[in-house]
Amino acid sequence: MAVDVLDRLLTTLAVRLHAFSVCEIRQGRRLAFPAFEAVTVHYVLKGVGALRVGEGAWLPFGPRSAIIVPARQSHVLGDATSIAEDVQAEDHCSLLGDGLIRFTTGEGQAEILLVCGAISASYGGGLGLFGLLREPMIEDGSMHPVLGSAFELMLAEVASPGLGTQAMTEALMKQCLVTLLRQHLVRDRGGSSLFEALHHPRLARAVLAVIEAPATSHTVDSLASHAGMSRASFAEHFSRAFGQGPIDFVQKVRLRVGARLLTTTDLPLKVIAESVGYSGSAPFSRAFRSAYGTDATTYRAAGVHDEREPEAIETLVRGPNPTETGWRAE
Repeated sequence: MAVDVLDRLLTTLAVRLHAFSVCEIRQGRRLAFPAFEAVTVHYVLKGVGALRVGEGAWLPFGPRSAIIVPARQSHVLGDATSIAEDVQAEDHCSLLGDGLIRFTTGEGQAEILLVCGAISASYGGGLGLFGLLREPMIEDGSMHPVLGSAFELMLAEVASPGLGTQAMTEALMKQCLVTLLRQHLVRDRGGSSLFEALHHPRLARAVLAVIEAPATSHTVDSLASHAGMSRASFAEHFSRAFGQGPIDFVQKVRLRVGARLLTTTDLPLKVIAESVGYSGSAPFSRAFRSAYGTDATTYRAAGVHDEREPEAIETLVRGPNPTETGWRAE
């Protein structure tokens, strides 16, 4: 990916992260998580172990690593040996403090300590970045000078949780996440399912054209021109990379930006609609309801402050409820 394109994408990167738990894993144990509707991130504050998603291979991790697990994939963390015991996370949870849940594999000294959260990231409120993630990611931050202090601060917070611990932890997690995303992109790992689509420089130019000017009358022809490709070739490559057609992508960008404006500004609905490319509030409202399952006014009144995929509005995992069986949205 060209450096200037990379810089512009990072400039428009928006990340939402909700810290929800601290996990303690004993030697010879593994902590098993069900399939979340949200992408899950685990920060390794201390210890070494391995991650297994579904029936996949074991992937090792060490201290100051960030483990990112795609949505709707069960996974286990801890000892990778065949004699290790699996412990279901929801069976061993308690309130740690300040809104955080503590998961543990049992009594005794923890060999592995993690802080965990649900994440959502998008470019300018439009591109569901982690919607492209198909395989787990483990990013090593042990050698990064900035991340060292952030991990130490997170460790101190969860060691003595109190007022403001969740907010402080979320801020530190976000700092680490953006730093690791930058590291991942600069390293140009073309094989990553997360960034594979964006490593196509021509497609990246078309994506930027939509993100930077969502209200423009984009067509397949105009986007193909931005990409320097023929209409047919562009449409085929775009659909293969992003799992949707170019115009579907344009509409999603417009609605995501509109959703953000609804919850972060007091602008009239008509102004928001026109600023993202709709001719008025009525067509915007129809498209919004179709995508998000609720009308724009209700969405604004509810105060939804993240960039969730429309289909996950009712099912995003914001953290376990220790009083119920199973984990669900608030």
